Amino acid sequence: MKKSGWIITGASLLLLSCGEKPNIIINGEIQEASKARVYLERIDVNTTNTLDSARVDERGLFSFRLRDSLPAFYSLRFANNERVTLVASPGDTLTVSGTLEGIHQNYWVDGSEDALWIKLLDFQMNRTVTLTDSLKRDYDRMAATDARRAELETAYREVLEKQVSFTRDFIIAHAISPAAYYALYQRVSPDVSVMDEMADYQYFKIVASSMNALYPNSPYTLALMNHLKIIAKAIRDRQLIDVVNNAETSLPVVRLPDRSGKVVALDEVKGKLIVLDFNLLGARESLPRLQEMARVYEKFHPRGVEIYQVCLDKNRLLWEEMVDRLAIRWVCVWDENALQSRVAATWNVKEIPANYIINKQNEIVGKNLYGTRLEERLAELLTR
Repeated sequence: MKKSGWIITGASLLLLSCGEKPNIIINGEIQEASKARVYLERIDVNTTNTLDSARVDERGLFSFRLRDSLPAFYSLRFANNERVTLVASPGDTLTVSGTLEGIHQNYWVDGSEDALWIKLLDFQMNRTVTLTDSLKRDYDRMAATDARRAELETAYREVLEKQVSFTRDFIIAHAISPAAYYALYQRVSPDVSVMDEMADYQYFKIVASSMNALYPNSPYTLALMNHLKIIAKAIRDRQLIDVVNNAETSLPVVRLPDRSGKVVALDEVKGKLIVLDFNLLGARESLPRLQEMARVYEKFHPRGVEIYQVCLDKNRLLWEEMVDRLAIRWVCVWDENALQSRVAATWNVKEIPANYIINKQNEIVGKNLYGTRLEERLAELLTR
């Protein structure tokens, strides 16, 4: 069945040849940068490679066009050695604006929420680095016997703890976004990582689970899955088996009202498997999909499958009427923000309909499966 394709938001890199269309465009509007050179770099797992360069014109404009089959991280490196880190997915058109001097702090990016999450992560990290550097300088200027050194050590630890707490919260809230992968590997300095592999094993597992379901062939995913095995082995070698066994994954929170007005949370829905579905009940094109969902519910609900459906209809009365008319028996909730839904954005939903299959361990084990493919996947998972 053809997807309706309501837009919500806007393998390896291929160099564009003659006649080949780009599917990622990165535009720049940089003030006070006339005739400056900017380099486009791709940030791979262990290396950073320069892909192209451009000269900023008199109006501050430049543009890069490329083709990629999966989300990837890029860097715009300017002649003053400042960088802007981006994440771009196929179909994205990003526009980076700002002033050349201090652009790593003053830039803005339109066209991708994922890229804005990267900006948020970098903004927070810049604050942390500024504070820790200041504390270290003050500490180094003091005599070894100065009692105030202990106060600075405490303040330094508190700053790092706040950064760790921020990063953990970010990963829980944005586990579906590629930005969560970026958050895992941020550093305060070359020798100080934000996330501790063993203490934060759960968070590595959360991101690995999401990326393995969404982008199983991505080099970032493959590297993270391998890293996860290394961490788990190190934990077992230290006989901390419970850390591995109890590291349940967590996914972005969904708490929305159902037809009666009762708020139902996704994590309150109990079953062997959950189909999290994003849809529009009031759209004529949705009816065949909803009938299909009813068949899936009838067939698999007795075996432990639950459906949690998030409806993005703009008109609440129409949504309520459709819930009644279709006699929907699964969990069906409504988001008043409709196609501007923050819940949908957090789950990295680019267009609707969309769905995810979630297992009992809160791991994503399927995405955007419909009809016989959905039934086959559910049947397979129920036999495990």
